[in-house]
Amino acid sequence: MNIQIIRQFTKRTEYKMLKSWISVDERNINELMSGICVIPAIIMFKLSEVELQSLNKWWRQWGNQLIVSPPFHQMDIVSLLQLNSELSVHGIEAYTFNSLPVIESIKTNTKSKWELDNGKTIAIDHYEHSGSGCVTLTTVPLLDYRLMSKQDICKKLFLELIIENKNEETTKNQESFIPTPVHEYILMLASANVLELTVVSRQLSNFFKVNISHNKALELLQKLIDQRLLEDSGSITDKGEKYINLKGYIPFVREIKRWRRDDGAWR
Repeated sequence: MNIQIIRQFTKRTEYKMLKSWISVDERNINELMSGICVIPAIIMFKLSEVELQSLNKWWRQWGNQLIVSPPFHQMDIVSLLQLNSELSVHGIEAYTFNSLPVIESIKTNTKSKWELDNGKTIAIDHYEHSGSGCVTLTTVPLLDYRLMSKQDICKKLFLELIIENKNEETTKNQESFIPTPVHEYILMLASANVLELTVVSRQLSNFFKVNISHNKALELLQKLIDQRLLEDSGSITDKGEKYINLKGYIPFVREIKRWRRDDGAWR
């Protein structure tokens, strides 16, 4: 279990609490490895735009989990973490969860991970899509130093937040994926830097004489995104480029670059 914290904030009391329970690795944001990163929400106000971009790129990678702890102070967590979701955190009248005080709840359409007796959501797991990493948000103050006397329950609940065997399950799903020829055509278009998500069906027809519906083309494209062969934007990933090289498709990619017209058709 690789638990990471942000190096420049290691003196914060939240991290001192965490380190009293479990072994952690201190890393700069641009040095995060695969695994879990824990960050108090308030820290995100102190990050530069470049650091935020790096953090958001990291948690989207499959198998990674970003655990964000309170307080949120009604911050725009959606913008900070670039979440593809309608979500907000609001203050509520003081309540207890497993004897711990809760003063915020999460308003979201995402399925609750934890709820109060009154039905308010206090923890969620958010995935951008089936192949992405996860952001776990909780408003339960598990890392509050004032709760030292309750650290046993805090530690127990924290461990419940960790997603077990996610890497293993995702790896199995990826290993079972066998690209079809049309998947490979899409990858070649992406490698040639000509793939356009809005007209991918037309491009497949123009370049490869493959006639499929736009919705079917998007379904195939999403599968490549889920497998981390393409970015959400349609850009090819390092893994996708390695696949193209392994299959010997570089000459085809060069021809696409050389012979395409501006409208995406062969010359």
